[in-house]
Amino acid sequence: MTEPISGGAEKVLQRGSDADKPVRIGLIHYVGKGDAFIDTNDVAWFKSGMHKIGYREGENVQYLELYGDRSQELTQRNAKEIVDWEPDVIVSFLTNANLALKPLLELKPIPVVCWATDLMAAGLIESYRRPGGLFTGFSYVPYNNWAKIRLIKLLKPGIKRLAHFYNPTYSPAFACMEQFREAAEAMGMEFRVYETLSMDAFQSSTDAMLRDGCEAVVVGPHELFNTNGAILGEMFLRAGLPAVGNQLSIARNGGVASFNPGKRQGWPLMAFVVDEILQGTAPGDIPINRNLRGPFTLNLKAARALGIEVSAALLEEADVILE
Repeated sequence: MTEPISGGAEKVLQRGSDADKPVRIGLIHYVGKGDAFIDTNDVAWFKSGMHKIGYREGENVQYLELYGDRSQELTQRNAKEIVDWEPDVIVSFLTNANLALKPLLELKPIPVVCWATDLMAAGLIESYRRPGGLFTGFSYVPYNNWAKIRLIKLLKPGIKRLAHFYNPTYSPAFACMEQFREAAEAMGMEFRVYETLSMDAFQSSTDAMLRDGCEAVVVGPHELFNTNGAILGEMFLRAGLPAVGNQLSIARNGGVASFNPGKRQGWPLMAFVVDEILQGTAPGDIPINRNLRGPFTLNLKAARALGIEVSAALLEEADVILE
């Protein structure tokens, strides 16, 4: 599945009576094109992967590319438009878009290749080794979440109490919370959850963490946190709390680190998965790829401001160091 298939696109086009028709691929993203907080280059990375294995846009592949501008309503409309277009495969770039597609596919079953924080928690697959339905793709759980907790332990070896900035209104948030809890307790930390549903609650949640004696914070997945990373990073730094999460915006503005999903590597690889489906493999038989390590960004300036001495070994692990 991960090796280039010579002539894959040509083989697809030789099947059946519609040999002269281009393959139809629906592309659906929850955020807007050029969104400042989530990189929508992933669409371009996927298309580049398709091009490299022989799918030429306007010749043997046709795309319907729709963006949701962070609107659930617009994403639902886009999902319906793509399903009604009846593509050969749908490529979905975020969990909210996956969830918009799911009920529509009960009447019109179309294979979906996607990324999600946690496909199991979202109810999209039966298992990672054998998804069993219409969805396959790639994810980073649980390894990425354990990596965040390990990092906090390495930065503050004596830490006793860890806070979690949590918003349950994002479907994978609960599963991520449980993975954080399991990792924290395995590493000897007490784990406390601070439900934070709006910007107005940012400061009160942070104040509660300090009152409770928390020594660091792991930020959960949620677009509220993604889009307000600069505010959160500065706030955690002022509070003296080392912060780790997915959000590069937090790491750039006072958080100590971020672990981003490995989408830059993942989306070109998903072109091979789409090709495999077009050649007849059921998506439910294609294991979820969980081997893609996302970039680890370390804010060394913030660590120093927090009085944290970063080991040479940890510096070597970092992909990007902010000084």
